[in-house]
Amino acid sequence: MKKMDGNFALMLHAHIPYCRKSGTWPAGEEWLFEAMNETYIPLLSVFRRFQQKNLKPHIMLGVVPILAEQLADPYMNDQFCAYMEDKINRAEQDIDRFSHEKKKQAVAQFHKDTFERTYNTYKNDFYRNVIGTLKWLQEEGVIEILTSAATHGFLPLLESDSGIYSQLKVGIQTYEKNFETKPKGIWLPECAYRPRDWSERYNYERRSIDEWLADEGLSYFFTEDIGITNAEFVDNRHGESHPSTYRGYKLESGVCVFGRNSITGKQVWSPEIGYPGDPYYREFHQKDSQSGLHYWRITGDSHKDIYDPSRAKESVQNQAEHFTSLVLNTLKSKREEISNCLPLIMSPYDCELYGHWWMEGVDWLEAVYQRFAKMPQIRTISLSTLVEEQQDSFSIIKMQPSTWGENGDFTVWNNPEHAWLWPYINSSIKDFEEVLKLIIDSKRVYSQRDNRILRQCARELLLMEGSDWPFLLYTKQAKEYANQRFHNHHQRFNKLLWAAKNLDDLNRISDGELHQIEEIDNPWPNLDFNLFQEK
Repeated sequence: MKKMDGNFALMLHAHIPYCRKSGTWPAGEEWLFEAMNETYIPLLSVFRRFQQKNLKPHIMLGVVPILAEQLADPYMNDQFCAYMEDKINRAEQDIDRFSHEKKKQAVAQFHKDTFERTYNTYKNDFYRNVIGTLKWLQEEGVIEILTSAATHGFLPLLESDSGIYSQLKVGIQTYEKNFETKPKGIWLPECAYRPRDWSERYNYERRSIDEWLADEGLSYFFTEDIGITNAEFVDNRHGESHPSTYRGYKLESGVCVFGRNSITGKQVWSPEIGYPGDPYYREFHQKDSQSGLHYWRITGDSHKDIYDPSRAKESVQNQAEHFTSLVLNTLKSKREEISNCLPLIMSPYDCELYGHWWMEGVDWLEAVYQRFAKMPQIRTISLSTLVEEQQDSFSIIKMQPSTWGENGDFTVWNNPEHAWLWPYINSSIKDFEEVLKLIIDSKRVYSQRDNRILRQCARELLLMEGSDWPFLLYTKQAKEYANQRFHNHHQRFNKLLWAAKNLDDLNRISDGELHQIEEIDNPWPNLDFNLFQEK
């Protein structure tokens, strides 16, 4: 029997910003529907096939709480059904329209078959319940689900501790509600980490991000490779010259941390060698002007050939073989270098890359894990297993601030062009703290209306804090949409805060206005606004 050469851990980070009743296309609700159609349902179908074959790859899947709230929303599920029926209708019309263009007609038929299969799976296999399907797959041992901050808030730039606490606490409560267990790991939004630092504004030393995680019983998180390679040893238990992404580490809080493997990452993300750039794969950026469906392959130049699904499958198999060989050879090469444990390759990716941006990516993942199942030299694991087995032997490190973004720092989210967001966010957090303190000190007995106002105020604050708004402003992908969404949440927050300052003045916000806001922004029906008190 072949000896084991190392461990491989795959992490898929699933996140869509809150988009309910805030536009449809090109920015808005269709963000979620596209991800459900092209990524989440196909991916869970693969996991279901693994379960049926008794394969347990232990893939980690991070579900951001605001995404979970939307997946469980009856309105969004109804809208998704309408979206899928429209996609099927568009494909049917294209089959007729391309009766004299056989290659395009074949692609139209491929789309129709794919849409119908996905829609049927959603209704008849998943019972319109993606969250319930995720829960079942975790209980079956196929996947491990991770939590995140409530609305993907960029934690290091939240100046008040109540901002960090409420983001994490709501995230964990959402997880426990949906999956009826406690999360073991967390995906920090944007992999953004900050150690202890001195607050000039409030004149005290602030706790590190991992200390907040330790308080909540979370055992591990992820960082960009630079977070590990730039770290310093506090207790070097294995005589390493420097920290490596091929093993796990522990911080002084007791929380473990793992760094992204750059070699496997390049195979997906690199513009030069990344698999998604294969010329036979579907071209994401070019759509039919009438139906909006994709008919072309990447090809490699300005002229785009018609997509051929059967030829794309050949590339999938070839690249799955290449990737598993790369993982095996890399682990073998690191066995001598990594002492006292088997080497680890930890590969985290945006979940929506698979199926949405890279249509063949879901098939590729399935092919990869079918190969891993026949390779005893590689153990596919979730990192909670590694923590349970090895954490007592982990060296202790001290990390510097880092993210996955440009320069490995906070540039993307705190750029001079859009840094104006942060004073709004941080002053809003303090304003809410102060209002809550006044109300609590007054020993007011809350009415139902009081609870609605304070709960909605907390919702708008969380939604305002989402890291998506500065990210979209930086990338300019949906700049005006992001600007509008941020200001909408801020304006609603201020309206509600004004009402909260004097809950007895019924003229500050009418029941009609309150109901209208609740109809748009309604995640977390039982949100506890006391979580937002000053810490």
